[in-house]
Amino acid sequence: MIAKETPGMLTPRMIKLVGIFGLLIPVLLISIFPLIVMISTSFKTSQEVYIPPPTFMPRAPTIQNYLDIWRVVPLGTYFWNSLLIGLGSTVASLVLAIPAAYALARYRFVGKSVYVLFLLGIQMFPPIVLILGLFRLIASLNMLDSLVTIVVLNAIFSLSFNTWMLMGYFMTIPPEIEEAAMMDGNSRVGAMVRMVMPLSWPGLVAVAIFSFMNGWNEFTLPLTFLQSQDKLPLTIGLFKFVTRFKVEWHQLMAASFLATLVVVVLFMLVQDQLTRGMVAVSEK
Repeated sequence: MIAKETPGMLTPRMIKLVGIFGLLIPVLLISIFPLIVMISTSFKTSQEVYIPPPTFMPRAPTIQNYLDIWRVVPLGTYFWNSLLIGLGSTVASLVLAIPAAYALARYRFVGKSVYVLFLLGIQMFPPIVLILGLFRLIASLNMLDSLVTIVVLNAIFSLSFNTWMLMGYFMTIPPEIEEAAMMDGNSRVGAMVRMVMPLSWPGLVAVAIFSFMNGWNEFTLPLTFLQSQDKLPLTIGLFKFVTRFKVEWHQLMAASFLATLVVVVLFMLVQDQLTRGMVAVSEK
C-alpha cells in the first residue's frame, strides 16, 4: 500500500527545496553584503563614516554626497570617457568577431578544432602579463595617452571570447536558412546579414554586454597608457576621492554606486535577450 501524505508532512521534494534555499540564501546575503555597505555609506555624512563603532545604517541619511561628487571631481567627464571606451570596444570587437565566428561555424578546414581551443587559451592570459610589451609597442607608435588606444586594446582582449561565443550561437542556426536566401540571389555575406544576424540577436546582445563590461570596468590599461586628466575613465577617476591623508569614503561610495548602477540598468534592459543567448550557446 502507498502511504498517504498527511497535511503538514514534509515530502522529499520539499526537503530538497528547503536544502537548496538554505544553501543559496546565505550565499546571496554574503554576495550582496558589500553592495549594501556601499549604498549605506553613500548616504552617510563624513563625520558618521569615522565614528567608532561604525554604524551599519546611516543615522541621518543625506543625498548631499550625490550632489557634491560632481563638484569635487569632473565625474561627468569620467563617465563620458568610460562610455566611449565601453561602446567603442564593443563595436570594434563585434565588427571583427562576427565574420570570424561565422566562418568558424560554417566552414571546415584543417586545424579548426585546434584553433578554437587556441581562442579559449588566449583568455588565460590577462592584460597585466603583456603590459610591458604593450607599453613599448604603443610608445613606439606614438599612441600613448589616447582613448583610441584603450578602445583598440579592449577590443583585442575581448575578441577571442566573443568569437568563441558567437561561433557557438551561429552553429545553432540551420544552414538551410542561408541556402534559401542564396538561392534567392543573396551572396554569402548578404545571407549572413539578412538572415543570420537577425536570428542571432540574443547571442549578439550577450557578447555585446560582455564587451561593454570589459571596457567599462577596465583599470589596468587606462592606468598604464593614459595621462591627461580629461581622458581618464571612471575606474581611474574614483581614486580622486583617495587623498594623501584621508579617504572620502562617503563620496567614493556614492560615485561607485552610480558607476555600478549603469551596468545594473543595462542588464535589466537586455535581461531576456542575454539569458536566451547564454542558454543557446551552453546547449550547443
